[in-house]
Amino acid sequence: MENQKQGHFSLFRSLLSKEWAKDTAKLAMWIRLIGEASYKHRTVEFSGREWDLMPGELVTTAAIMGRKLRDQDGHEKSPQAVTRMINFFVKEGMITTKGTRFGTVISITNYGQYQEISPDEPCDKPSDNNKPSNGAALKHSPDEPCDKPSDEQNKKVVNKKVVNNNKTPLPPNGGGNGQVKPERRKAERIDYESFLNAYNTEVGDRLPHAVSVNEKRKRRLKKIIPQLKTPNVDGFRAYVRAFVHQAKPFYFGDNDTGWTADFDYLLREDSLTGVREGKFADRGIA
Repeated sequence: MENQKQGHFSLFRSLLSKEWAKDTAKLAMWIRLIGEASYKHRTVEFSGREWDLMPGELVTTAAIMGRKLRDQDGHEKSPQAVTRMINFFVKEGMITTKGTRFGTVISITNYGQYQEISPDEPCDKPSDNNKPSNGAALKHSPDEPCDKPSDEQNKKVVNKKVVNNNKTPLPPNGGGNGQVKPERRKAERIDYESFLNAYNTEVGDRLPHAVSVNEKRKRRLKKIIPQLKTPNVDGFRAYVRAFVHQAKPFYFGDNDTGWTADFDYLLREDSLTGVREGKFADRGIA
């Protein structure tokens, strides 16, 4: 009965023949992504924001996903490990991602294939009870997305059905003339000083401190923030910390010229890629 309430999705046996599926962490991650993806268009609340999800989409963060993936000793996966797996699935064309500082929307490619049963395959006739419900399937912890409707909103839905019982249903967003009103989104304001302070804190006295954020640095920050594993100041802080941990003495002035890395150097896309790929520990990319 519990399974019927929560619905189901298809997994193909060919999945087990994939080389990457031998990695139990990736396999568990993939199953969780498919299982948590929305099966219909819905609005959820996550990280204090409302998210409009289409079928095959879910919103989460690397840290939250890591808490759901544990090894045999019960140790959680680190956000870095989760991000590496997400990047792998993106590279394989299995998912796409769209991140903000509040969360990342993950879209399952060809999600519909996991929700349908081929007519030439033997199967029991699905009943209405197999449809995902708004009950047990959507119970959540405080840091997980939840469906928007509340008790008060449910009352409004009931009243609306009574009032509009004999009327033609309105199109989305209530546009009576057939036009859909565009959703307004407020531009996210970036606190540039917080990124500068995060850099200064992490490098300590090992690298030159940054004292101001000029227009050039603002442009670079706008470009690099969406590429961070966690696209916010915490993600930037983790990136700088990783660089300081990985980098050879060369980047801290132990060279013939006395050159050192600095704030501007870490705003380069090549530097971010180098940290992700661990290149600084092996050879310089300056």
